[in-house]
Amino acid sequence: MRLPIDGKQTARRVSQAGFLALFLVLLVKTDYGGRNELAYPVKIFLDADLLVFATSFLSAHKLPAALFLALLFLPVTLLFGRAFCGWVCPFGTLHHAVSFAGKPEAAERGVKTRGSRWKFLTLLFFAGAALFGLQVSGLLDPISFLIRSLSLSILPAVDACLRAFLDWGYALPFRPVSDRFDGAYVFLRAHFLSFYPSRYGQAFLFFLLFTGVLALNRYRTRFFCRFVCPLGGLLGLLSRLGLLRLSMDDSCTRCMKCRDACAGGANPHCGGNWSSSECVTCFNCSSVCPEGALSWKFAAARGTRDRVDTRRRAVLAAMSFGAASAWVLSTSPAAAHPAPSLVRPPGSRKEDEFLSRCVRCGECMKVCITGGLQPTLLEAGVEGLWTPVLAPRIGYCEYNCTLCGQVCPTSAIRSLPGDEKRRTVIGLAFVDPSRCIPFAQGSPCIVCEEHCPTPKKAIVFRQRPGKGGVPVKVPVVETDLCIGCGICEYKCPVVDLAGIRVTSVGETRDPDNRLKLPGFSYG
Repeated sequence: MRLPIDGKQTARRVSQAGFLALFLVLLVKTDYGGRNELAYPVKIFLDADLLVFATSFLSAHKLPAALFLALLFLPVTLLFGRAFCGWVCPFGTLHHAVSFAGKPEAAERGVKTRGSRWKFLTLLFFAGAALFGLQVSGLLDPISFLIRSLSLSILPAVDACLRAFLDWGYALPFRPVSDRFDGAYVFLRAHFLSFYPSRYGQAFLFFLLFTGVLALNRYRTRFFCRFVCPLGGLLGLLSRLGLLRLSMDDSCTRCMKCRDACAGGANPHCGGNWSSSECVTCFNCSSVCPEGALSWKFAAARGTRDRVDTRRRAVLAAMSFGAASAWVLSTSPAAAHPAPSLVRPPGSRKEDEFLSRCVRCGECMKVCITGGLQPTLLEAGVEGLWTPVLAPRIGYCEYNCTLCGQVCPTSAIRSLPGDEKRRTVIGLAFVDPSRCIPFAQGSPCIVCEEHCPTPKKAIVFRQRPGKGGVPVKVPVVETDLCIGCGICEYKCPVVDLAGIRVTSVGETRDPDNRLKLPGFSYG
């Protein structure tokens, strides 16, 4: 359905396009560009996220200063309702575009249904879990969802396609054409292509979730915003007190054009039953009304009939289920004894505090220079789903890099000065004699020692008899010097399972995770 455009709609569309463009530019620029400092990471959108602010406070009982930017949207919501959803949220803009792209009129548009209560129940579930230290709101928070989906799935695929196309063009025998491709590569390398062609586990899962959620908009207008989004639920509760109200006069002819144009299921055709908690302030309804019966006015929200269709029993059940989930997950084996392969980024807090802060946005993984940070599946238990873990066989922790701490919006990964980062231990390397070339085959190999970045090498050589009694140097890890960066495992020439591997033992963040058992005598 084609809608007439007025000034308010034009302003809203300009705002949506501007914030979406800003989001995409910042997301692309959240990458190593030759400097170990990021001026404007995309985390500024998470800093303005009231859901991240609220759940982080409940779960960690403290807040990084950056998240107080979210408080700016508190008065905005109390004045204009869910304006963040309709004017700012980049994910909401995508849902809006897909919902109205060439879709015929549908009777369900603009109608508030019982399904709208699910976003409030989702919000309450996350709040209940956060009260007991489990921060899982990032699984469905729209900003975290969008950053994670684009960073770990869509952008790497686009990057790979562009690189393949540029390689093909550069290999063409016609020199003037190949020179043009070379120039295009230089430009894209400076402004768009990632520093390192990253590959992420579960990328196809993120792609399916992202495209599936967008596809649901063809079934119900702004499906995610209306039925799922916990941030929309939080803003919807606040917007019930909003001062910008929709009113209808007696000139209404019940043509239902306002209902069919509504983006949020806010009942604009019902007069006194207009739902401020569902309205995303898109102004479609007043713009399409042929009689001008709908108007917007600032007025106190007294005696509002906008009821959140959630009974007290459902409220208690949602919060209790969230709290119970946090307690049950706290008794999992992963909570007591994390997997040895769970090597967290440098600056990560102790595991329980880390999980109470991490919102699974994926920014640390996107910005990792080597692509070594990967999303977990079950390595950290269900409670640690999609949190970052270092996979040294894919990429190592660059010795001088501090980017992951810079982009973390909740300080689950602390931003470390360079000197402290280089001293931070995230794990310990172990030589596997059954696979290490000098040990297993008696042939010389110095790759791990050669690439060890510590000023005093954490890998040294000891001589032992090799083939035919000829001495051969074998690597030995100095446990007091190794920081667990994983470059030795990454560079190991053994193709499949490396001859030297890193585990999380000895990490700085957890004084209990130590190699030697207390009270046990060695030697």
